[in-house]
Amino acid sequence: MWNPFKKKKKWVRFYSVQDGVSALQPWIPAKQLKRPWVKEALKKYYGKDSACPVMKVKKLFKHHKQVLEYGMGDADYDGLFQHAATCPALSELFQSGWILTSPTDFVISQDGKGENFSWVTQVMFRQDKAFINAHAPEQTEGMVHLVDQQKPTNAMVVKLELPWRVQAHKDVVFVQMPIPYHDEKRFTIPTGIVDPSYSFEVNLQLFWHSIEEGEYLVKAGTPLAQWIPVPRSWLNNDEFDVIIEDANDEDHKNNKVMDFNRFMHFVEMTTLKQRIDNTKTVLALNKNKERFE
Repeated sequence: MWNPFKKKKKWVRFYSVQDGVSALQPWIPAKQLKRPWVKEALKKYYGKDSACPVMKVKKLFKHHKQVLEYGMGDADYDGLFQHAATCPALSELFQSGWILTSPTDFVISQDGKGENFSWVTQVMFRQDKAFINAHAPEQTEGMVHLVDQQKPTNAMVVKLELPWRVQAHKDVVFVQMPIPYHDEKRFTIPTGIVDPSYSFEVNLQLFWHSIEEGEYLVKAGTPLAQWIPVPRSWLNNDEFDVIIEDANDEDHKNNKVMDFNRFMHFVEMTTLKQRIDNTKTVLALNKNKERFE
């Protein structure tokens, strides 16, 4: 039933000019992307084998006794530490926005010199434009080597002319980023702001790191990039009142409460939700919030 008081959601529309892509290789919610290292960590440290209360307390006692005797560096963790897989900052990031995947198989062939590449695919999404193109070295001069300074990068940037187009609510823009903490060593996606108000085509650049001579297959469905929606107004610093100052008495009081909160419970015996709820409660006590609200 239509409800005139129900708040309308901001909308986003991804549509493909190639029939079949939206059904067979759609954008996927970021929270659906599987990261094997997260699954293994949760299974090892928080799965059913570690859930026995008696065993957890026994391990907890052993671990904390070692910390007191030898220090944190020499303690036997034995699966009792708080793994990064449960970090709130990472969990929020992993669940935000959508993942763009490759709509088709394609092969990138490298010459071994990091100066050029060739490609093969069975699908041409447009008659007037190739699916794979390139940016000449002059177009990214001075920045390519900064994308990942630990990896070599081909001077020619691989450009995908994707069949996707995007429309969105006038207040919505997207942060495009490489998929964080995802096992993809061959290429890196540039980080940037995508604004559907002046560009609806979805083209993607790949800074290619695997420059050894050979062929590299990117299969259909390979995760390529993550898009996170943000309000357009947030791009303008003038929309925010920003205060940069030293901590005052209320801040110091709040920090002492937070320090107690961190050690009030054994972290091994609490859930991520409990830790987040406790932290929110402590942060709400800081009276400096009354200056702005």
